Amino acid sequence: MALPPGFWILAATEGLMNAGYAMSFPFLAVYLSSHRGVPMAWVGIFLSASMLISSLAQFMGGEVSDAVGRRKVMVTSLVVRSALIAVIAAIIYFHAGLWGIFVFHPLGMFIGSFYGPAARSWVADFTPPAGRMKAYGFLRMGSNAGWAFGPALGGLLAAGSYALMFGVSAAVFGACALVVWLSVRDLPGAAKGKFMRPRFSTAATALKNGHFYRFCVFSFTMSAVMSQLVVSSSLYSKNYLGFGERQIGLLFSVNGLMVVFFQYFMTRLIEKRRITWGLAMGAVLYAVGYLCFGFAPSFFFAAAAIVIVTLGELAVSPGMQALGANMAPRGEKGRYLGVQGMFQQVGSSMGILIGSNAIGFISPVFQQGPWFIVAAIAIVSCFGFLSLGRRLTREQDGLRGPTLPPVPEETGEAA
Repeated sequence: MALPPGFWILAATEGLMNAGYAMSFPFLAVYLSSHRGVPMAWVGIFLSASMLISSLAQFMGGEVSDAVGRRKVMVTSLVVRSALIAVIAAIIYFHAGLWGIFVFHPLGMFIGSFYGPAARSWVADFTPPAGRMKAYGFLRMGSNAGWAFGPALGGLLAAGSYALMFGVSAAVFGACALVVWLSVRDLPGAAKGKFMRPRFSTAATALKNGHFYRFCVFSFTMSAVMSQLVVSSSLYSKNYLGFGERQIGLLFSVNGLMVVFFQYFMTRLIEKRRITWGLAMGAVLYAVGYLCFGFAPSFFFAAAAIVIVTLGELAVSPGMQALGANMAPRGEKGRYLGVQGMFQQVGSSMGILIGSNAIGFISPVFQQGPWFIVAAIAIVSCFGFLSLGRRLTREQDGLRGPTLPPVPEETGEAA
């Protein structure tokens, strides 16, 4: 499967972008709770609300990228997000009122979320259905190269200056915008050239596809499970496992490095099977890994639990992206992937809300209780993906079909 040169530049850019994201966002919960005295439950509500607000941008970003092109949406999103992160850095440096973070962080999340559906649609434009699992796997490798080093660097910066940590993050997003603008080009004819204000009624047309609707539901539950890796694990590590910021950063680095080195091999292992089978097995690994994390007696045991969680991520993350692209009609990939992204963002938001509040209210009584809840949701997702797999065509579920890349059309059969 040949990929355009711009794909590898985009993968490298995602690595840089995720390094910038990972060096600041995972520590925001720690900063608010430990340094500004915000209760954990309130932190969870705030971060959950931020992600919930950004879920609207997933749908809107897909619609807009169908109309005006993927590249314009990606660049604009990165530029604005860079500016808003810089504002947060200034607020922290001057120890200004927390209202600024409560306003500009959700706004930055909203604008930044336009990038995802545009980037995923760009990849779908250039790859055939059977090749998307591998393409999204390579993209994950690039993004997690940044995730591997970002948290470790963030942990070091946080020990000295949270303001510097967010300032560096802002600079990284600005550099990514420049790289995408100079190096990535859209597939000719992919943009409709006619912009229409996104409406929820257009999202409803995608959800009339019963199989796609079922997929979105279990994307929601699976995303709620996946979101525990960032906020909930940070809060749990700090308050119940006794880890410092550097140790928390190292846990995230274990996750990122594993994706970089093992994503290709995991993709090769499951690429000849149905995507839904890989999603189901990944959900089981998530359940086992999080339960082990909840009972971790030491840092090394916790790191081993993160290894199990990451094995689940290796199967689930590119699989969900590939399956969503495969179920989308050729002329509506941005719309379908945007709707799917909206369900994933809302799921992540609910996951953060449930996880952080469970740690705040359940863990004082039953320390590992929240992780049993997370594991149960993962098992529900497992059975949901297996059920969906019985309803999809072989090509939709990632088994080998035509190898020619799709030609952009206004409408057409699923690809």
